[in-house]
Amino acid sequence: MMPNKAILLALSCVVAWSFIPVISKVTTADITPLQFLFLSNALSAMMIGCVLIAWRIKIQGIFLQLKSSLLATILPAFLGCFLYYLCLYYGYSKADGVTVLVIQYLWPVLIVLLAPLILREKITSTIIASALLGFIGTLVVATKGDFSTFEIKNLPILGIVFIGSLAFALFSLLSKKIRCHTLVATFLYFIWATLFSLIGLLASSGIKFPASGNAWLGLVLNGTIVNGLSYFWWLRALQLEQTSRIAPLVFLTPILACLWLVLFLNEIFYISYVVGLCMCVGAGILASRNRSP
Repeated sequence: MMPNKAILLALSCVVAWSFIPVISKVTTADITPLQFLFLSNALSAMMIGCVLIAWRIKIQGIFLQLKSSLLATILPAFLGCFLYYLCLYYGYSKADGVTVLVIQYLWPVLIVLLAPLILREKITSTIIASALLGFIGTLVVATKGDFSTFEIKNLPILGIVFIGSLAFALFSLLSKKIRCHTLVATFLYFIWATLFSLIGLLASSGIKFPASGNAWLGLVLNGTIVNGLSYFWWLRALQLEQTSRIAPLVFLTPILACLWLVLFLNEIFYISYVVGLCMCVGAGILASRNRSP
């Protein structure tokens, strides 16, 4: 069985990430996605920095870890905290949301497929089955049970979304190779991501702050928890357990996201959400009970 702590950390990420559609919809009504990404990354860096300062006594050689891991965290930060969201936001602004959602959630499947190559993890048929079951559950939710609504068009745009999905899968796998405390790695990731998004922002629209209270609330929640602490939880879960075993749990995220859209933004509830939820829960159970040979 998967350790309970890894399960709780991964599920905490699932709950946090499920609020991304609601928060993004409210906040980007005031500012552009790139402005949102910069401000969110900056807030996340400050949030994790404060936690790091509070825990500095418990982390041995914290300054040495910061120095030694500075360069090693550049690539994962670029992939998982900048490129992933940039591709995702672009896809949702240019293509059909249903198709983008399905392509977006290819990243847990990609983790399962790439883990043997990058981490030399042993992948069983049960792990593969759980990943496929979870992905089909996501497809059921995204299409509301009508698969005819899933159309492969706008291939260049969907290719960009796929690059983002691949980027987050690589981020998750490469992060297991970073040899420093999880908080240190998370802090450095957001420092680099803030720099990357600032460069992109200055080259385009410039810095702008939200005007409405709801947008500020969404930004603060996203920066501190949804895009802040959740990364620490995810990286810690990856340290505690085989990557390919916890990845299928992420397929619960779009199910919860749909429920929040129904509850907070009054969108229509579909029975397919229940079907998709059952499939995703089944995928998580399969993954958590699998034992590598």
